[in-house]
Amino acid sequence: MTIESEKSMELSVQNCLDGVGISLLSEWDILMFVYRHGASLTSADRIARLIGYESRVVSDVLDRLEREKLIERSRPSQGVCFYRILASMDAGRWYCLRLLISLSESRSGRLQLAERLKTLWSDSGREQQAS
Repeated sequence: MTIESEKSMELSVQNCLDGVGISLLSEWDILMFVYRHGASLTSADRIARLIGYESRVVSDVLDRLEREKLIERSRPSQGVCFYRILASMDAGRWYCLRLLISLSESRSGRLQLAERLKTLWSDSGREQQAS
């Protein structure tokens, strides 16, 4: 890959991240969890245990993803909700999301995404704080 095509790819990735509205690694991880699991009946605490983030971080990110109209969730019932990717996402945003998902299927793509996304480490190591 030439330097120009690498820069073009980096710009495309950044444009897609901006277009989708993802700026934190925790947002990407949680969005991909919801995407990969389809419509899931679960809780923020359960998602946190499965992917290694603090429950508060997962809850905050789920709220943000819902406000940004990336996911939808049902009203809570006995502490759980249905979570899924919003079906009515506009075509440009959907294209960007699919491009990023495709990129994340390779190790080098995941590394590129991780480099582009902001990571704010907490004292406990792996967990991130959504700010």
